Amino acid sequence: MQARSSKPLPAARRVALEALFRCLMNRQDIQAALDSALSSGVDDPRDLGLATELSYGYLRLKGRIEYVLSRFLQDPGKLNPKMRLAMGVAAYEILFLDKIPAYASVDWAVEFSKSKPGARLAGLFNAVLRRVSELGVDAHDPDFFRKDASLPEFLSRWYACPQWLVDLWWREYGEKTATDYLEAQIKPPALGFNLFGHPEADALYTEIAGWPELIDIEGMSFALPAGTAFEGEPDPPLARQSFAARQAVEALDPEIWDGPVWDACAGRGGKTRILLEKGLDVFASDPHRGRLAALERELHGVEIFEANAATAEPPRVPGTILLDMPCSGLGVLSRRPDTKWKRRPADLGDLTLLQREILDNALAQVKPGGRIAVITCTLNPEENQGLVARFIGDNDRVSVEREWTTPSDSPLNEFFYAASLSVK
Repeated sequence: MQARSSKPLPAARRVALEALFRCLMNRQDIQAALDSALSSGVDDPRDLGLATELSYGYLRLKGRIEYVLSRFLQDPGKLNPKMRLAMGVAAYEILFLDKIPAYASVDWAVEFSKSKPGARLAGLFNAVLRRVSELGVDAHDPDFFRKDASLPEFLSRWYACPQWLVDLWWREYGEKTATDYLEAQIKPPALGFNLFGHPEADALYTEIAGWPELIDIEGMSFALPAGTAFEGEPDPPLARQSFAARQAVEALDPEIWDGPVWDACAGRGGKTRILLEKGLDVFASDPHRGRLAALERELHGVEIFEANAATAEPPRVPGTILLDMPCSGLGVLSRRPDTKWKRRPADLGDLTLLQREILDNALAQVKPGGRIAVITCTLNPEENQGLVARFIGDNDRVSVEREWTTPSDSPLNEFFYAASLSVK
């Protein structure tokens, strides 16, 4: 997405627009899209930080921003997608980034609008964005978003969340819990990391455990407020890991799991790391070779193999199978905000079919008397409690030992479901 205006597009805006276009138009994951856009050469840490903030911040609040713009645009849909995206990112800056003067945001967006020859959009961009900048506190007042809106419409606008998802959470969880989830998904997640395996783990543990802003500690894992910055990242870098994911594993008492443990949907090895920290005998698989390569780099010596958990036969008979299920990801929208703009209600049914295939295969592979540990990062009962209930109903060899869900008022802004299933 290269601008052809009289001024070059500032680096951070160029990267953010390229990443967002790849994400929303080409359906690339936002982090992968951002990495690709950054590969063009952005060396200044300030540009990298601003590009990341613009990309993730815009996606978290996209619905709210689009409603604000619709108040000043007769037909936003007539704008070219790239132009509409540029106007939205500039509006995000004006409304939510206090350190950037509004005139600077208007200026780069107006210049970018000139990159569409013959469109004569500069006047429109200038007028609309100046109106946005004049809103002041009204843009942060819920009443501004209630105009001619039903309650569901207001919630969708204010919480920048698709209507179908607002309806799902309201119906399944009730007003208080649904509101907690909606609030959390427009905020950034807590910073989580695990020190296990780091050569300076002991010294870092002692230092970080004394920080007053610390949210929580569990084993070698820490949770800190979003945006916490280190004065010089340790070398090698810290292993990032969702602290809420750690809580989900801990809720299932892995210390009592029979071995060996097969981490059958291991990804890059976040949960494998936790199990190794606890001294368990673990081997891991994933269908994606790139993820396994990252696991192998991070956790040397772990037995790994490339396989689909729905069909795989492990090299050893597992006493416990950990299934970090593929799911709709509705519990981690704070970390992956693009998900809410890509998922559709029809996707959920397809995922439950895949999850059931994985559970059926796990039951065929685990040794009698063993255990299946199920974890998802979604807020959809059909992929969580409903999935487990149906599985148990169809298999009299299986019973639930424990079910757990991240509390809705968690300060981590991420939500997981976990269940431990005993197999006769």
